[in-house]
Amino acid sequence: MNLSRLSHGVRAAAMMRRCVNEALTAARHRVAFGKPVIEHALLRRQLLKLIVPTEQALSMAMAAAAALGEAEGGSAEAGEVLRILTPLVKFRACRDNVTVATGAMEVRGGNGYIEEWVNARLIRDAQVGLLWEGTSNINALDVIGRAVGKARAHKALEALLRGRLEAMAGLAPAFTGRLQSALARALKLAEWAAREPAGEPQARRATSALYHAASAILLAWEGTRDRADARRALVSRFVLEHRLAPKDPLEPEERAWEEPAIAALLGEVPVSSARIAPLLAA
Repeated sequence: MNLSRLSHGVRAAAMMRRCVNEALTAARHRVAFGKPVIEHALLRRQLLKLIVPTEQALSMAMAAAAALGEAEGGSAEAGEVLRILTPLVKFRACRDNVTVATGAMEVRGGNGYIEEWVNARLIRDAQVGLLWEGTSNINALDVIGRAVGKARAHKALEALLRGRLEAMAGLAPAFTGRLQSALARALKLAEWAAREPAGEPQARRATSALYHAASAILLAWEGTRDRADARRALVSRFVLEHRLAPKDPLEPEERAWEEPAIAALLGEVPVSSARIAPLLAA
């Protein structure tokens, strides 16, 4: 079951990567209103909505794969991490895959809706991940009711993530503090949903919160490793701001840090931690 569910998560991560590549290629070469569409602000923001879940899925799938290898080597703690990461990845990455595939088709202006284009297959195949090896409801209940409520596997995941937080270097303390707070709140919500009779209807929300908090920490940690592309830490901030932070849907948004961050993420070369540091601290 673990291996099969993990394979769905890896499959979703790979499909989202193909979707992003297709969208970026189309955006760089398609011209509208006198310039490539990738230069239009609204489309740039739309591309970020494809890139962020794609990078989240990659980080989470690789963390689950690493736990699988360690568990097969005899690590009991890694087995507990795998117990909760596997349904987490299956639940959220497979759901995000559908949204990313649809968004990538839209970047092509709808051309992806016909069978002659790869986007049609990507949209169709994305649906498989929602159903095989458990629907979204089944996986959310597995995370909250069993992995958290019975196996207490979230404690091992918490230990792993706190270790990643301690291993980060060069990030603003205020930013790492936000990551710590997001993790603590996500764990608290998951424990409440597992404990209280009224928590079952919140299982999907609690599962998503755990996924987003965990992926934000993993992305930031990856971005601070030696010779790493520091842009992964930028993706971590987008997860915090757009997946975990409260917002007023009727309030205008003016975020000075976002456009430079988007420019870095849409660029084709890695960036240094020194370049992104001001964007994480802003």
